[in-house]
Amino acid sequence: MIEILLLSAGVGGTAAALWYAAPAGRGLHRYVVPRARLRADIVRLEHEADELTCAVLRLSTENTAIGKDRDAAHEALADTRLRNVELGKQLAAFDRLCSENTQLRADLANARAVRPLPADDAPTVPQGLPALPLHEAPFAQPPTAD
Repeated sequence: MIEILLLSAGVGGTAAALWYAAPAGRGLHRYVVPRARLRADIVRLEHEADELTCAVLRLSTENTAIGKDRDAAHEALADTRLRNVELGKQLAAFDRLCSENTQLRADLANARAVRPLPADDAPTVPQGLPALPLHEAPFAQPPTAD
């Protein structure tokens, strides 16, 4: 009799373990979510998916606009670099002209400079003729009164 009792307890324990742990069983381990709650969750998740889709589209549009602005800024930067190089060339040409102008002014000032000739370089008798002041020259005539 004890054997039957122990055998039935073992069979009952095995049946209880299968009932609670087996995936195909219908025991307390399976929590059944009401269908209304599942439908509400589906509606809520679809609404969230729609909002996220709209957000992605909005951000994609903003990204496109920002990309266009970036491309315009890159083009402006390239144009500015070209103008900068051109202005550098013009500035170098202007510097050359300024230095040439300064040199020409110095040459002109040296050419117009009035300075006494050294005594050994200044001939007193050019080409063998005596040099006299005008009032002592033989062809000088006294001024006439008019």
